[in-house]
Amino acid sequence: MRGTLGKSLNLLLVPAVMLCLACGGARCVADVAAFPRPPLREAAPQVEPVPLGEGAIGTLWVVRNAQSPWSVLYFHGNGEDLHDVRGIVRALAHHASVYAADYRGYGRSTGTPSVRTFEADARAFYDAAIRLGADPRRLVVHGYSLGGAAAVEVAASRPVAGALLGSTFTSLLAVPWFGRFLPVDWLLSEAKLRRVTCPVRVYHGTADRLIAFPNGQRLYAAAQGPKSFVPLEGEDHISAHRRDGEQFADFLGWLGTLR
Repeated sequence: MRGTLGKSLNLLLVPAVMLCLACGGARCVADVAAFPRPPLREAAPQVEPVPLGEGAIGTLWVVRNAQSPWSVLYFHGNGEDLHDVRGIVRALAHHASVYAADYRGYGRSTGTPSVRTFEADARAFYDAAIRLGADPRRLVVHGYSLGGAAAVEVAASRPVAGALLGSTFTSLLAVPWFGRFLPVDWLLSEAKLRRVTCPVRVYHGTADRLIAFPNGQRLYAAAQGPKSFVPLEGEDHISAHRRDGEQFADFLGWLGTLR
């Protein structure tokens, strides 16, 4: 009897161990592919340190606009850092005070980026923005591409005035490369949006080949509160990014009609 039980346990244990190893390996692959970091360049001015746990320190570039009651917490895409989006940050700053985040391992932020820590880091950046003076009743969370997953996490777990999502995926496996090679899904933005009741706007290029246009449509459908969808005709993943400032300004105008 004992021998039979031992054999049965072994039969269950071996696949479980193999599954754990496969998932661990998949996460390592996801970390490398989802977070391609640009080379270190000049630091953004007016950077505030943000403790992220495990000894990592993130950075927020703060640009204040004393003329506007609004604030925006901005999350950029993968493969870029605050240096790359400085023009977008300045465009946002025409309309609001800006808190722009560099993920752990990006720019001057320390640590190594991971799908395991990404969402907790997004919440930590939000908490830092509040400590630095942002009013949650007037704070918009805005994310582009990978940054949209961070924005959704914040909107699902913290009070915000609205969420603006540009060229964002429904989950990591919706990106073709990941869908072909990874057995595990992460950054489940579509599922989380079903808990989000703040105003949400989604904009997405119709010619986006990296994160296909239906991702935006599905995110829009999942949001539960006031929402709007902006198809950017003929725009691809990069050209839609250049519309971030314009889309933010329009979003603030739309929020004003809801109050």
